[in-house]
Amino acid sequence: MNTGVNVRRADWEQDRDLLRSIREQVFIEEQKVPKDLEWDDADADAIHFLAEDHRGTAVGTARLLPSGQIGRMAVVAERRGFGVGRALLDAAIEAARDEGRYSVFLHAQTHAQPFYAKAGFHAVGEQFEEAGIPHVQMEMTLGIHFAAQPDAPRTVIKAEETRIPYEHPALGDHPNDTRMLEGKGALAAAILELCERARREILILAQDLDPALFDSVELNEALSRFARRNEQTKVRILVHDITRMVRDGHRLLTLSRRLPSSISIRLVHPDMQDRSENMVLADRTGLVVQPQFDTERGFANLNDAPLTRQYGDVFDRLYDRSLTDPNLRQMTL
Repeated sequence: MNTGVNVRRADWEQDRDLLRSIREQVFIEEQKVPKDLEWDDADADAIHFLAEDHRGTAVGTARLLPSGQIGRMAVVAERRGFGVGRALLDAAIEAARDEGRYSVFLHAQTHAQPFYAKAGFHAVGEQFEEAGIPHVQMEMTLGIHFAAQPDAPRTVIKAEETRIPYEHPALGDHPNDTRMLEGKGALAAAILELCERARREILILAQDLDPALFDSVELNEALSRFARRNEQTKVRILVHDITRMVRDGHRLLTLSRRLPSSISIRLVHPDMQDRSENMVLADRTGLVVQPQFDTERGFANLNDAPLTRQYGDVFDRLYDRSLTDPNLRQMTL
């Protein structure tokens, strides 16, 4: 089974519907970019790239303009974090090299700046806004161009992990019933629903257990009932920062201290704290993911075992190197 993605050059006329569909999901629906700003005359002259999983499903897009600007980098929410964006970026850079360009540039949303920096881009100038979203211009020097052989076969670009060197997760068949979530209320409700359905295992990765998502009476009671069901039910929680939860007396921290054999909270190792999502997984079957913890958008699917296992593999690797902290065990007097 192919464990990555294929990135191919797309034809704007033939692949227009696929390209537009992904960009509509990411930019117009998720990020609220006005339609008249998203669709411009540059598409007709751009080189477009389409990322497809092993089933041929389109999961991401990018384009390269005649000016050398890489843009419209978009990956559907449920495929973020698995190297699709890096594969698209590499394809656009390679295309620019094939054209003999000395450099490329892009307008990066500020939250994505570390992603592009890791690929070799550096920021130039001051922060600015596009479509109401903070951006920064980033550039990359390509160096000496080596022309490809004209008869060389088309390169298949494998997805590479862009944050931590995990194994490539396999993309399996799964039902297409993912729900997009808008606002912390919708995220919190989806998390509660997922935890109430869990039967064996709940995994939570959260930057600091945001109280708006994880500190409700209802969720605390649901996890308490789950943890007390039998000896096999387990809740494993990973966080990046415990400062706020210890200071404010988070309900899940108190619950973990009361039920330490069933509920554990650990710290993500400092070397592995460059992931940006919050996620809740249940029984390796259902999931709720907030791809960027500092936004209020995400997605949920109660029955997507292949994708949930992918995120579960990520969680396991983080958990294997996680740390304990005395403040997580000490009861508040």
